[in-house]
Amino acid sequence: MLTSKQIRQMWLDFFESKKHLVLESKSLIPQNDPSLLWINSGVATLKDYFSGKKVPPAKRLTNSQKSIRTNDIENVGVTARHHTFFEMLGNFSIGDYFKSEAIEFGYEFIFDVLKLEKEKIYITYFEEDLDTYNKWIELGISKDHLIKGTRDTNFWDVGQGPCGPDTEIFYDRGEKYDKRGIELLINDIENDRYVEIWNIVFSQFNNDGENNYTELATKNIDTGAGLERITSILQDAPTNFDTDLFLPIIKKTETLTKFNYDINNYFTKDLNQTKINTWFKIIADHIRASVNAINDGVSPSNVGRGYIIRRLIRRSYRSGLSLGIQEKSFLYKLVGVVKDSLIYDIDVEKVSKVIKDEEELFAKTIKEGEKLLEHELEKRGYIDSKTAFKMFDTYGFPIELTEEILKEKNIKINLNEFYEYLKEHQERSKGNIEAGMQKVINSLSLINDKISEFIGYDYLESQSKILYLLNEEEKIPKTENDESISYVILDKTPFYATSGGQNHDFGFILQNGNKLEILDVFKDKYWNHVHVVKGKINDHDLVECFVDKDKRKNYARNHSSTHIMFHALRKTYSNEIIEQLGSNIHPDYFTFDFGLDHRPTKDEIKMIEKIMSEYISMSAKRNYILTSIKNAQELGAYMTIEESEYHDANNVRVVEFENITKDLCGGTHVENSSVIENFKIVSVDSKGTGVYRLRVITSNYLVDQYLLNEILEKQKLLESLIKNNKELNPNYSISYSLDIPQTPEEKEKLLDHYEKIEEQIRETYKKLLKEKNNEIVDISVYKSELINDIKTFIIIEKDTNLLRKAIVQIREANFDSLVIGMSKISDNNYFLIVASKKYDSTKIFKNLTSNLNGKGGGNSIVSQGSININLDEESLISKIKELINA
Repeated sequence: MLTSKQIRQMWLDFFESKKHLVLESKSLIPQNDPSLLWINSGVATLKDYFSGKKVPPAKRLTNSQKSIRTNDIENVGVTARHHTFFEMLGNFSIGDYFKSEAIEFGYEFIFDVLKLEKEKIYITYFEEDLDTYNKWIELGISKDHLIKGTRDTNFWDVGQGPCGPDTEIFYDRGEKYDKRGIELLINDIENDRYVEIWNIVFSQFNNDGENNYTELATKNIDTGAGLERITSILQDAPTNFDTDLFLPIIKKTETLTKFNYDINNYFTKDLNQTKINTWFKIIADHIRASVNAINDGVSPSNVGRGYIIRRLIRRSYRSGLSLGIQEKSFLYKLVGVVKDSLIYDIDVEKVSKVIKDEEELFAKTIKEGEKLLEHELEKRGYIDSKTAFKMFDTYGFPIELTEEILKEKNIKINLNEFYEYLKEHQERSKGNIEAGMQKVINSLSLINDKISEFIGYDYLESQSKILYLLNEEEKIPKTENDESISYVILDKTPFYATSGGQNHDFGFILQNGNKLEILDVFKDKYWNHVHVVKGKINDHDLVECFVDKDKRKNYARNHSSTHIMFHALRKTYSNEIIEQLGSNIHPDYFTFDFGLDHRPTKDEIKMIEKIMSEYISMSAKRNYILTSIKNAQELGAYMTIEESEYHDANNVRVVEFENITKDLCGGTHVENSSVIENFKIVSVDSKGTGVYRLRVITSNYLVDQYLLNEILEKQKLLESLIKNNKELNPNYSISYSLDIPQTPEEKEKLLDHYEKIEEQIRETYKKLLKEKNNEIVDISVYKSELINDIKTFIIIEKDTNLLRKAIVQIREANFDSLVIGMSKISDNNYFLIVASKKYDSTKIFKNLTSNLNGKGGGNSIVSQGSININLDEESLISKIKELINA
């Protein structure tokens, strides 16, 4: 069975073999594209290439792009294939191949690479597109497997701009999913039998906005294939949730609750189990979206993308409550599993903390909500649907909890009215957030020239005039209230807009005493800086601008470090060609992607840090050189991937750090390399075959804090490891210093010392464990009895290791016996082992677990798992004897 990781790689490898450039998945947060709230498809990050705004790095491209769609969250967990976070496999042609080759690629990948059965593939096409129909026939697709589609089903058109027919590929999963046949496709009926796995769009025409179509001079191919869908088919899973992309998350969640997820419930359709499965699915889907969005820089909040993530976390948390999970925070424990199920670099520690904080905040919200509910009941004796909705909307108090509390008090609530209020709220929210972000491009289209000046290289404050004040659709004279989101273009601005790998400046704008926080700064197509602000503002009074100086200084440190480190990498790997493949610069850290034929070793990382330390101590002066692309190349300036396209090739900026490096760059930089102060690579992650990401921090403060935290965490780890050794040998001891030195250099040395101590402790643990496992257990203390004519040992031991050894030795010494062992894990929760060389342990084990609220598995010789039952040991043994007799 192919794994999802193998399938993804097969796609990329296949199209790379067809001379496509493999592109890394971009951030979920659109860069310089206010028309999108999220990256929602594979082509979304390539729009500028298709529009001609930017020159593509190659005419043939392929990717596996992580995406988020949040317009229908309530359906997640209910349907078989609806997700908020998903991956779209794509292959794209920009003025290169067209229909014939695109269809040939589809045919070859489906039948030769994935090896799907031809009789199970059905294909739709646009009724007027006979070229596509004839090509499929030429390749050997049967006529009765080709379904004619209409303009509604098989023609991609979004109004003005490129458009064209498409062909969609479906896989027939058989009658067990739907007894109806091909009429489902012919009539475009939603179903679980015929799964669409691939859509190939032929951008062939231009729509002038009045539905007049002309042939495009340069034709393009845009495709999308769902990784989750293809994986579910190749893994023969009833739904996408029953694949290796979701099941590890579900299995981890199972350890936190007494409930179990049942894959077969898709067919058995037990109503109670359907609810349970839905809660598991919601958690698995929403945690994937939340982890990836937070990792890409989104924080839970009450506005924009943050609102969506807060909603996903809280919906997951409510599903956990429905599953009876008692812990105040539990979702954060799933972050590592999400990382393991994907290929993306996830900062587990950072993301876990954000999610845990959000969970604890929501737990407090629930607690406060319960008090408010009790207060309302005392005052009025009932709760109406309007009050219930206010508690949900204002305080985030779940309606399920409100209903549960009222049910206990025999008070009814009109849920239909509540959901009417909710529906109205959702439409408003959708309009304010997603539709609003998508419409803002309409208001920006009012601007048709370069009208603003960026002065942020020289000034961090300014008094500026508002040239344009916009909402999502039009120019406005003023905003309505403190909650209004607006888009401001100033005659001059000190705020840096996201570009060149560097994220936007933070700070605020003042107007008439109103303080407006900067939410975002991006560039429109004329390179005007567009400020996204929240609050009351008008278009005629002057404003004062204030950039956050501390964050700007850290931006400068980190951006300068990317260029200087790039030189250090070239020096470290002098025998290889090192190319920068991307960077992401924040105030508190930066990431840097580059290609290498092996994973950087510890020694190589230390070498890079050593070279950087030398460059910092050189106090190299920074110079700016304004010149042309041609002259910049003659100067030997490097051009990074983010700076590879300029709107004016005769006016570019070279950043020089004397005697170190020259690079094309429009970002903000320190005036001298010594301002960087300190440099530390805190992680190295693989981003795919031959691509590695360094995560780096700078400045004395941040490096010192990092080293201090590492020391404290390492001390905790050593303490835990020593405790494990002492459990095996009470006399075990090892000494090491707990004193924390002052300087970063001494802290580094202490961490190196701790690494060696850790290695020693772990080696000792292996030896002690081996000695422990080789100990002979005195099994004469365990007595058997005949139960149902079977010689049976029933034993309870506190030490699970001792229990396992005793069972093995009893089983080996008593061929005709049945051995049942238990060890108490926590209240009412027992570790259970059933073993025998004569009888089938799995049958007895299943009988015990099904009657004692348990789970687990094994083979005919030994089975193990856990049971959860509120009985004392004597009663539990009696119960087990009854079940053996049964």
